[in-house]
Amino acid sequence: MGFIALLFSLVTLPLWAGEPVPPGPFTDAECVACHWKWDPMVIETLRTGPHGAESGVVCSDCHGDRHQSAAQARQNPVCIDCHKGPASHSYATSKHGVISRLDRSSGDQPLQRGNYRAPGCAYCHLHDKDHGDTMVPKSDPMARQLICSGCHSPRYVSEQLAAGQRLVEVAELKMAEALALIQGAPEPGAEELKKLEAGTKDHLSNVRLGAGHQSPDYQWWHGQPALDGDLIRIRDRIATERRRKAMEQVPKQRSIK
Repeated sequence: MGFIALLFSLVTLPLWAGEPVPPGPFTDAECVACHWKWDPMVIETLRTGPHGAESGVVCSDCHGDRHQSAAQARQNPVCIDCHKGPASHSYATSKHGVISRLDRSSGDQPLQRGNYRAPGCAYCHLHDKDHGDTMVPKSDPMARQLICSGCHSPRYVSEQLAAGQRLVEVAELKMAEALALIQGAPEPGAEELKKLEAGTKDHLSNVRLGAGHQSPDYQWWHGQPALDGDLIRIRDRIATERRRKAMEQVPKQRSIK
């Protein structure tokens, strides 16, 4: 159901003002109708955010269709169920991810500053019930400073964010060098070079994920050294191709009879 249709339901569905909320199950139209009255900002940020109508995600996908299960959206597995791959793995290999996995109470508390021993997915990406454009990722430095300083000192947060930014800038320089090498190659469209370019982009993404999630594995093992290896392979592939072309230009010696 489109988001416009959900909003239209506001005039047709009951709002349980001042009454105990029925146990459910609820349709997504009913979720929107009720929460629009009590907290319209959540509905508005949802509408404009990455989980809006065009994404195909509906309220029950994360919260379930009953009030008693609504808080499940704070649990990491709900997010990881859709966001599999490097994004979730880089978080899982971070110190935050390890502690959150060991702390079985994670997800029980509201998403408020300093309310968790270690932040889960929702604590950072849905902080203060924000369902809007800033949730993926929390790239606004001010927003990240605010969220992280709920547990860490402002100076420590600033230092870590600055270190992460430098890490990404170095990785971007390596990416730029790789692209320049490929562009100047004898056959820039060669299939092998295309694969190497795709791998380099993946490894740059790993560095960004490692910096954002504070994952040493993705900053380094899957990130910077992997980019170094990409550059070595790209240079080697180009040098091999140039040698082959040079050999083709050498005139063949006539056999002496």
